[in-house]
Amino acid sequence: MEAQQGPGVAPPEGGPLYSIKEVSELTDVPAHTIRLWDRKLPGFLAPHRTPGGQRRFTEECVERIRKLDYYVNQKGMTPVGARRRIEEGIGPDSHEAQELREIILADRRVRQAIDEIVELIRKKLLEAV
Repeated sequence: MEAQQGPGVAPPEGGPLYSIKEVSELTDVPAHTIRLWDRKLPGFLAPHRTPGGQRRFTEECVERIRKLDYYVNQKGMTPVGARRRIEEGIGPDSHEAQELREIILADRRVRQAIDEIVELIRKKLLEAV
């Protein structure tokens, strides 16, 4: 997955910027939900905007979206309550922090496995031609 960098949008500190579609794929959060959270929680996600108004998200934004998704869909919190919880921070040794790390790590492993399977299928199809 390649980060998009539109004209006039400089990535902060040289980091990549991701389109809303890429963020949706990285986090399994639908694009319409990301847009909703961006509107309902002004200043929290704070994506960069291209001159055409498209959102571009940093790695920090992606992590915040993952955390929002965890608190909203795993813990049953409202987006506003989840924002408050994220801003308060959680201790790195807490059970909640460990659970969140495990969910994010599992998500990355599943995505990597899917990418590997897709690549194997692609190679098999090319061999068959």
